[in-house]
Amino acid sequence: MRAVRLLLLSVVCPVLAAFAQDKVTFDDHVLPIFRNACLKCHNPDKLKGDLDLTTVAALLKGGGSGPGAISGDPSGSKLLKVITHDDEMKMPSESSKLPDKEIDLIRKWIAGGLLENSGSKAIPASRPKVDLYLNVVALGKPDGPPPMPGELSIEAEVRPARGTPLTALAASPWAPLAAIGAPRQVVLYHTGTRELLGVLPFFEGFPVDLKFSRNGRLLLAGGGHAGKSGKVVVWDIATGDRIIAVGDDEFDAVQAADISPDQKWIALGGQSRLVKIYSTKTGELEHKKKKHTDWVTAMEFSPDNQHLATADRNGGITVWETATGQEVITFAGHKAAVNGLAWRPDSTMLASASEDGTVKIWKTSDNQSIRSITAHDKGVLSVHYAMDGRLVTAGRDNKVVIWNKGEKAATFPDTNALPVRARFTGAGTQLLVSDFTGRVKLWNAESGKPAGELDAYPPPLAERLARAQKSLSEALVAGDATAADAARANVEKLKVAQASAALHRAKTDLAQNKAGHERLVAEAAAAKESVEKLGKEIAEAKKSSPKTKTEKDELAKKLKKLSDRQKLAQTKSAAAKSAADKLAREIAAAQSRVDKLAAAQQRAKTASPAKSARL
Repeated sequence: MRAVRLLLLSVVCPVLAAFAQDKVTFDDHVLPIFRNACLKCHNPDKLKGDLDLTTVAALLKGGGSGPGAISGDPSGSKLLKVITHDDEMKMPSESSKLPDKEIDLIRKWIAGGLLENSGSKAIPASRPKVDLYLNVVALGKPDGPPPMPGELSIEAEVRPARGTPLTALAASPWAPLAAIGAPRQVVLYHTGTRELLGVLPFFEGFPVDLKFSRNGRLLLAGGGHAGKSGKVVVWDIATGDRIIAVGDDEFDAVQAADISPDQKWIALGGQSRLVKIYSTKTGELEHKKKKHTDWVTAMEFSPDNQHLATADRNGGITVWETATGQEVITFAGHKAAVNGLAWRPDSTMLASASEDGTVKIWKTSDNQSIRSITAHDKGVLSVHYAMDGRLVTAGRDNKVVIWNKGEKAATFPDTNALPVRARFTGAGTQLLVSDFTGRVKLWNAESGKPAGELDAYPPPLAERLARAQKSLSEALVAGDATAADAARANVEKLKVAQASAALHRAKTDLAQNKAGHERLVAEAAAAKESVEKLGKEIAEAKKSSPKTKTEKDELAKKLKKLSDRQKLAQTKSAAAKSAADKLAREIAAAQSRVDKLAAAQQRAKTASPAKSARL
């Protein structure tokens, strides 16, 4: 599979078709700039930063910082950031910035779809897989069973040596389902049984904020790499599929994000101090609001879909109209950073948690605070509403508190570590609490007793299977039939999970290979079409009858240019066809692997614990 990935990275090129002389192209406009300023360090023989700028395919592959350009998105393209010196990495690195005229050409080239030559077709910009928009916003429980994960992979992406503070924590509003954000992954658990239900890869870095959609069907994660990049990703809970990702132009990790109840908008914010609102239909930025005077630290859409509340490190809170993105209300009163926001389920009240130690309840219709609760003396780190209107807060005094009508209803002390987030589960009978060391605890919200822990860093399946097999052996040696049956069932369950994880990886590889093959076939066909069009133009040019020496020289130059472009297109067509043929063979092998793994998974599923060999 590694060879297949390398092949894809080296040959994926734009789809070529239409012919237009007046467009900005790589061959005619961008490559000459690169030759003059960049190719000394960025060529196949000298890959500074693992970056080759001699072809569009190599640029799309990018280097150590990811793809060099994103079709139709100049501001989100790494190439433009570095040549405008808006990135910590600057190009050219040993001289002044490129002339504005050249930068503008490159910007137009990216915006125009990364055309390779005048016979090329623009590379399609990335779009969401499905239209998420809901015509009606349901304020109550949706019809049917609540969404729960299907057969997702439970193989962890990483398992760090020690835990880190976990700020990304969410509970489904309707299902017994918890989501925990850890480095490079989001882990899903059943809050009743504490069973691991799935691991969603978050390759973008560290999740900082997690939100379920109001109907519980989708899960949103915002985060990234601190000081480098940010992203918001949305998954379908049932299938584990990525539905949409936004925020390619973020220079830092996203600190706060949410998806509107009608699933039409995604909002995000962070160190840029901007509130950005994207359309889920197009994936494009619709509103960019400059209001906050410091990092945007919290945000949440109201359950009735009318408003978006955002807050910052200076204690400022702003409420925006969802439909228009226009400012509605500004709340002032906190004397320090706001760490959390939560709308009451009826959308009439907004709660804010601050480092000044207070939780304030704001009535949006009156533009005023109707209650200020001194919740945690040293600072409040999170606030969350239950469906019945109770509040739960976590503070720097190492306590988690449930509030009912402004009064303390229960206190959950945890002296071992600082609780950074506290959330009610959907039914409101349990609390989900993450702490500074990376532990996640469940508490019974009524009795105040611990209800277990959830591992944000589950061990590898191979390790879990080895432990389960050891437990089975020990139970058999001890003659404990009950323990042996339980251990045997666990072994079989983990074997199924291991088979499912292998199948999931193989299917992902196969899908990527098929997509790459389609692109190569399209490229070969488009390049062939370009060859034919250029041939016709050459034939037409040869029909002319130049009379003067100047006219003859101009015709000769034109014919040479057309001939050179035709030869280049022929080379590209042949290379793309050859790569597509090779990839087709690899796909056949990959499909065979998927079929074998699917059969292995089915065998593991149908295997009965009673049939396992007794030691």
